[in-house]
Amino acid sequence: MRRVEEEFERLNNVLQADKSVMSDACKALVLRDFAEKFNEYFDLMGLPRMELNCKNGIYTVELSFQAERIKKFNVLK
Repeated sequence: MRRVEEEFERLNNVLQADKSVMSDACKALVLRDFAEKFNEYFDLMGLPRMELNCKNGIYTVELSFQAERIKKFNVLK
């Protein structure tokens, strides 16, 4: 029985890892979309970086980027 549980856990880990894979093309598209939005508020020094992790079916997405300045903008009343 212990062997069956170990195999199930291993298979579950493989399936979870397989679901968390994002193709390079998809990741590039997502990063371009984020860059477009971030450029509304910052002068970016390149594309943002993204780290994507999945644990127990929950995704953690970390974005980071470097900017030369924060853009000034007026808030409408």
